[in-house]
Amino acid sequence: MPASTLNQITDALVASQNRGLLPTTLDSAGLKELGAEVLAKSVFTAHGADAVFVSGFKDVIDQLTAGDIGEGQARTALWEILKVLGYTPAGGFPKTPIGEVPPALAATLQDLSSSPRLNLIVKTQKDLMTGAGEMIRGILPNFLAMFPAYELVRMGPVKVARDWPERWLISGGKDPGAEFARNAYQTIGRPTGMIALKGDPVWGELGNSGNFDDALDVDYPPWGYNSQMWWRPRSAAYCKLHDITGPDGETIEEWFAQNPQVLGGKLPLPAPQVSLNGVDPAIAERFRQATGGSSDPSKPMVVNYSDILAKELANAANAYKK
Repeated sequence: MPASTLNQITDALVASQNRGLLPTTLDSAGLKELGAEVLAKSVFTAHGADAVFVSGFKDVIDQLTAGDIGEGQARTALWEILKVLGYTPAGGFPKTPIGEVPPALAATLQDLSSSPRLNLIVKTQKDLMTGAGEMIRGILPNFLAMFPAYELVRMGPVKVARDWPERWLISGGKDPGAEFARNAYQTIGRPTGMIALKGDPVWGELGNSGNFDDALDVDYPPWGYNSQMWWRPRSAAYCKLHDITGPDGETIEEWFAQNPQVLGGKLPLPAPQVSLNGVDPAIAERFRQATGGSSDPSKPMVVNYSDILAKELANAANAYKK
């Protein structure tokens, strides 16, 4: 297996395994109200209220991102879990109170067991884990020094391309200039000139559902549902040649000295806590229980992951010694 492929699998698995469970009866719009920071740390599916299903869902995604199973096997596994739990499009989960999971028309995206829904779930989760893994790896000090920026490029075909140059400018990205063709983003792998330093707010704005209805509220690819746009690392030499700076003209060194803020926390390490300010208290409590995080009485709306992180690091160290 090529080293690059192994690195991608490892990074994606780390990102996947670090996510907690979030059984929820919320739809996609309701999930977005929880906030990007919460969703980035949670495995979820809209209207996936059954805790057993969400737990099995996470196990399947972990196996998928580890490379143990393929996308087809993941879809089949999720379908079998739904079948065992007695899920039906019309009735939802038998043990879930009536009305919490709205009736769905069979074979549509609202039907958890439909091929379109399972395809979307598996692909989106796999891509998100891969993107999160790349971000985790990309902000390590040695990678920051060698490749301080990303370029927005197309990595797969689509029937109708969204206007990513327009999204780039709306998100605060700098105009690539006449050197790069505006339609370059429609060709797989072609340089687009849409380049920004790691941690630049443009990456979060691209994935901000307040800007774009199809956004996933992440600051790493894929920024939107069914998107084939990704990022490509750009070297320090390339950045200096093309005068790539921070959002306010900072040099590469000045920008990273500020420890820029990203959706998952400050570079270079994610924050070990999540703020639930503004979230419905009942939802916040369900989230706290599902993820196992602790809370400080003086900060009741903050879920802290420090204890969990310490245990995971200790377990990883012990496993490594074996």
